[in-house]
Amino acid sequence: MADAEDDDLLHLPGHGEARTVEARQWLAEQVGAEEIAMAMRELEGFDEVLRTLLKKLPIEALLPALPVDELLAGLPPEQRLAGLPPEQRLAGLPPEQRLAGLTPEERLLLAPDEVLRLLPEDYVRSLPLDVQAKIRARIGRPL
Repeated sequence: MADAEDDDLLHLPGHGEARTVEARQWLAEQVGAEEIAMAMRELEGFDEVLRTLLKKLPIEALLPALPVDELLAGLPPEQRLAGLPPEQRLAGLPPEQRLAGLTPEERLLLAPDEVLRLLPEDYVRSLPLDVQAKIRARIGRPL
């Protein structure tokens, strides 16, 4: 009779297999996904439904389920730091780490204007043109 009616739910009690997603979902709700060898994530549209649900939940509901350190570990550094002011990006770093990756010329630009004014003209001329221009603009020394 189930075949004649083409009804998956009638098919199940007769030891037939669930042929449609709807029948498998119903069966999973009744007996559990493990018993029918089907994981919830295998259900059609599961990812979309999950994303929609997660977007609607307040962040307070998500944080206990997702430890912040694990969540942040999955993001590239640019995204983890996006939106933070420079002082917060560098908070907790010792000075030598704050300067890591800067060339000596770039480090020189971190000096106060009073120190830059003390640099000999010969030394300033030995620096890359862009650094020279920045120093001259800051201390008011013409070319």
